[in-house]
Amino acid sequence: MSNTMQDVIEQEISINASLERVWDLVTEPGWWVPTEAPAAVDRTPGSQTVRVSEKYGRFPVEVVEMKPRTYAAFRWASQFPNEELAVGHTTLIEFFVSQVGDAVQVKVRESGFAQLSAPEEVRQAGFRDNTEGWRLELGELRKKSEAAAA
Repeated sequence: MSNTMQDVIEQEISINASLERVWDLVTEPGWWVPTEAPAAVDRTPGSQTVRVSEKYGRFPVEVVEMKPRTYAAFRWASQFPNEELAVGHTTLIEFFVSQVGDAVQVKVRESGFAQLSAPEEVRQAGFRDNTEGWRLELGELRKKSEAAAA
């Protein structure tokens, strides 16, 4: 296969806040979608939360799995705003959370870009946009977590 499409984004950040605080924020489905509209928080695997961004559109987010204080996984269709979740439309977002000394390490891994049912340029743009997006959103996560700790 000659397709060299990158499939996985991995980034991490260290946060000076309590594990409980960071875990509470990281496990809110769709917290990474920039929005002012509050959404009901249901962390039950299989449940869906819809996040609406004034700028980007409507995004259903499905809870895939939760392992208390260590791992949370979600599916969403970042390249298909305003559509329901469907096979070939979603990427998997995984958060790995761990206590490292006085800080909390959060690693995000988003995968599945190469399998999206979309033209190559849409998949590439999604990978690029989300790579930058995670850098920004992890920064926001740190800010929110540490503000609560102050």
